[in-house]
Amino acid sequence: MRSLKNITVAISLALTGTLVAGCMGNYSANPPQDRITIIRDAYGVPHVYAKTTQDLFTGYGYAIAEDRLFQMEMARRSVTGTVAEVLGEAYVNHDVSTRSLFDPQDIQRQIDALGADDLAILQGYADGFNRRIDEVIADKANLLPKQFIDAGFEPTKWTPLDVAMLYVGTMVNRYSGSSSEVSNYKALTSLTGAYGDRAGRALFDQIYWLEDKLAPTTAPRNETLALDKGHAGAAAQEFALLETKSETGRNSSPSSDHLSRLRPLSVDWKNMDLASSVFGGTWPDARPTTSNIWIVGPDKTDDGSTMLLNGPQFGWFNPGYVFAVGLHGAGFDIVGNTPFALPVVLFGTNGKISWGATAGPLDVNDIYQETLVSGDKTAYLHKGTVQRMKVRTEIIKVKDKPDTKADVHSTVHGFVTSFDLANNTAYTKKSSWTGFEVQSLIAWVRATQAGNWGEFLNQASKVAHTINWYYADANGNIGYVSPGYLPKRPTNQDVRLPASGAGDMEWEGFLPFSSNPQVFNPAQDYVVNWNNQAGPGTLTDFGNYSIVDRVNELSTRIEAKSKLSRQDVLDLNKSGSFADLNARYILPTLLDATTDLPAGSTARIVRDHLAAWNWESVDANDDGYYDDVPATLMRKWVPLLIERVLKDDLPAEVFALYASAGYPAVGNAGSPRPAAGLKLVYNAMLGPRAGVPQTVDFFNGEVPATVLKETFLAAIAALESQFGTNLAEWKTPVATHLFKPQNFLGIPQANADEGITLAPFMNRGTENNLIVFKGGKAVSLCTVAPPGQSGFVNPNGVKSPHYADQLELYKSFGCKEEHLDQGAVRADAKNVKVLN
Repeated sequence: MRSLKNITVAISLALTGTLVAGCMGNYSANPPQDRITIIRDAYGVPHVYAKTTQDLFTGYGYAIAEDRLFQMEMARRSVTGTVAEVLGEAYVNHDVSTRSLFDPQDIQRQIDALGADDLAILQGYADGFNRRIDEVIADKANLLPKQFIDAGFEPTKWTPLDVAMLYVGTMVNRYSGSSSEVSNYKALTSLTGAYGDRAGRALFDQIYWLEDKLAPTTAPRNETLALDKGHAGAAAQEFALLETKSETGRNSSPSSDHLSRLRPLSVDWKNMDLASSVFGGTWPDARPTTSNIWIVGPDKTDDGSTMLLNGPQFGWFNPGYVFAVGLHGAGFDIVGNTPFALPVVLFGTNGKISWGATAGPLDVNDIYQETLVSGDKTAYLHKGTVQRMKVRTEIIKVKDKPDTKADVHSTVHGFVTSFDLANNTAYTKKSSWTGFEVQSLIAWVRATQAGNWGEFLNQASKVAHTINWYYADANGNIGYVSPGYLPKRPTNQDVRLPASGAGDMEWEGFLPFSSNPQVFNPAQDYVVNWNNQAGPGTLTDFGNYSIVDRVNELSTRIEAKSKLSRQDVLDLNKSGSFADLNARYILPTLLDATTDLPAGSTARIVRDHLAAWNWESVDANDDGYYDDVPATLMRKWVPLLIERVLKDDLPAEVFALYASAGYPAVGNAGSPRPAAGLKLVYNAMLGPRAGVPQTVDFFNGEVPATVLKETFLAAIAALESQFGTNLAEWKTPVATHLFKPQNFLGIPQANADEGITLAPFMNRGTENNLIVFKGGKAVSLCTVAPPGQSGFVNPNGVKSPHYADQLELYKSFGCKEEHLDQGAVRADAKNVKVLN
């Protein structure tokens, strides 16, 4: 650990009104050499210094509790299913659902098996939290966050299990729990019911393919997926195996053999499994689609530097989703930030390497259809014999009400996600990461101590759940790997559909880690991802990866320049934030088809606007409306085009899920992507050139360009009817960010009046961080994480000065320089706290 001797800081505690607890404490101008020292900078970011792992994480937990005590109390309750205990019976269903996702005894067994130094991470974090809670309870009049007072309860002590569950409930259950197999089966059932078995299955392949061979991949299609050059042969063999399976099985119809093993389905769309309610979006793209990143190596930059810019898109919340911190000592020297103040810093640098992440793309879950024994919902058939489900009874405590009980059912495959009693079946989820959740957490923590690609990959190989990891280092190396234990499935299983639970579709173990998508120093000297396909041959049940993908908005701009400057790398964030994600697939064809429009006509004028447009929708004058006609036109035209091409070919309930144009909504923007229906339309436009075989002609023999022109003119007529012929009146209000006072599970994490709006909406990271290496070292880390570092509101309603001090920085695409060494931390120190 670097010495803290001779640190001198200027402490400024004078605030207007009541002192804010996040800045209070026993500060000293010359902090002594004690166990733990916490130094905060001008934005309130804490840097923790300690000599042992337990002390370091004690300081970390303490600093979090100073800034985010109520948010973290509710985060813990959200992921452990104890919300109703403090907020009442409206949250009983949430608690029941949450407790059906994990076995607390199993997580505790994993914690008990940890070595001393790994356990110290979780224990130290809990100790720090509890130390701050003791201080708060001892001085509630000044230190208890107002949200506790208003909700009528107080914070409770933490355990290592609570700390681990933050990770399990977010990074594992949320971002690695996706499956749309039941939804897919529902769609297939609808299609075969409407068009017959053979035609329905063919249409299913066309709208929900196994792989689009033209889809952009993060590990480039022309790169060998190798652990390193010395292992290229073995890795290439594994990759070839995946490619062979992909080519031979790509888009082949669900086999009669697989379907014959499944019973019918009667579950409503709204109760498919847990995909839409917990894990991500809705069918046909149920996965979490959150986050982008681009890394450029020294051959791609104008000054020979290496740059990594990450934009994890968790959504927008108040307090913010991420927590910034520096951890120094006990083998750690890292600066960065992390969601939910996890005990691992997900985005950051240790000076030697940097790392980032986006949502996991690998299929590590299978839904099994279990056949129930008639009249007994806890008995099922497996391998020809009757088996009993394990039933765990959970006691749900409810504020001001009697306790309630809930049974959690599980089979040999996993927890029951839903019952379909009308068909005598139950659906269970089997996950490759079950039993390895804590191992995965610790591996990620240890990856932040890595000094090179090999050490980084070693930890990646221990992560069982799916996640995308990214790498850059001081020597100019860049890389990508997608960790996760990949099941070795039987050849008769179509991964898009529920597996038979009878014992005839059991996993045969896991594929070797060299099979996971990964690339080191790709020839193109950049890596880019916006939740697109990980690598060629990586098939999933939930991705529907396509040539129509928002990552093209980033990759085309990177490719447009032979060399990129730091400003170019930053500007990519702005361009991506405002990009129209549908334009590039249909506008070139439309413009070619409309050159004959009469001069002076409204249609011709709008067409000329489109021709001059850069495919970005902005509000440069900040008047609350998008600046140009194309933003309004596209929102009217795209739905008309999708309807014209697809509505007559799909059952009504299926078409309804493809009808949206995908544009961000006012106050509920989410993480926009291209229209799901446009994937089908564009493949139909490509015809035999498409990466997905086109067996049904969605254009019904018409020329696609003609259909685009006719629907464009229909959109013009509709807009003239709505706005008139004065194009200055064709205005569309900008979409906005809403920083919600509820967390990602819809649980309050602040008072209801603490929501914050920000316009215009930017399709970018919840936080952004740019890390630059040059000359063999990390030279800068620039971040922004709105609204601010602290969510503390004191009992009198006074907010921390760091409550929302990054909002304007975020809106202007600015960032704040983080301090990468002790000298810089010392120079910007605004307060210091020593824990004896």
